[in-house]
Amino acid sequence: MTVEEALLAVVGLVAVALLFLGLAQTLEGEQRARRRARRRRLARSVPSRPTTEPGAARPSRPSLARHPAPGPAPASGPGDLVTRAAEVVAPPTRPRAPDAEALAWRERMAGHIRRREFGEARALIDPALAAGAVTVDGAEFLLEVCSTAIARDLWRLRRALRRGAGDETALSAAMETTRLILESAPAANLAAGSRQKIGRRLWRGHTRLGLRRWRAGDFEAAVETLFQALSVPGIDERRPRLARDLLVRTLEDMAGQSLELIPQLRGEGDRAAALEQAHRVLEHIRRARADGIVAEDLAVAASRVRQLLEHIETTSVQ
Repeated sequence: MTVEEALLAVVGLVAVALLFLGLAQTLEGEQRARRRARRRRLARSVPSRPTTEPGAARPSRPSLARHPAPGPAPASGPGDLVTRAAEVVAPPTRPRAPDAEALAWRERMAGHIRRREFGEARALIDPALAAGAVTVDGAEFLLEVCSTAIARDLWRLRRALRRGAGDETALSAAMETTRLILESAPAANLAAGSRQKIGRRLWRGHTRLGLRRWRAGDFEAAVETLFQALSVPGIDERRPRLARDLLVRTLEDMAGQSLELIPQLRGEGDRAAALEQAHRVLEHIRRARADGIVAEDLAVAASRVRQLLEHIETTSVQ
């Protein structure tokens, strides 16, 4: 190994360490921020009692004599009396509460999602969205339930990872259902804060799942998951930047994995399979460019793919 290669290896290790540090701070910092916000809300909800210092004079009561005696009421016609009576009798305007059928539908949906029965849940959600039967309140309720399911499955997957196992099916289904509702017409009318909260939870699920697949060497699945993390709407700029860095690293490793096929091609290796893998990496690189990742960040992955293509062409001519 030359000095330049050793320096490049050291720089690569430092970049990966910084990337993981940034992801860890972002992913773990969300839970601490929610706990601090919850404590602040609880503190604001407790009314403070006014304290009177010893020896302080109490505020004097207003004297009735200071107020002028009420004069005769201004004359009013029949129209004024009707208007005043309507103002007194009419109740204040309130949002319309969902009826019993809508409440039963919500509870049924929430039960399916909590039991991780996403097939049954989608069988009810898809036709309701297509028919325009889901209201803004209903979409917000379903997004809250799905967001809780994502957090729960992330926690389960993290515990299972320590034991070297874990099923990603429920987490993937929860994120797919959340994205479907978040991109629907009723969810477009939600408050910006609610959309950002759901978007951050969805982004964290995609990014953690992509990181898990990258560590397992499943680069193809990791790339697809990280592309989904980049397309989550309503999140700040810092989070997509972290997902882009991890995506670039995954594409580099995916292209490096394709270079391992070169020794096999010198014998009786499958050139068609190697060519397919090279074109698949190139397609991911083009998609990353379309999503805003600059060519300089993708230079390493593109260079490795070109090496494989050149070797395939050379061996084919021979």
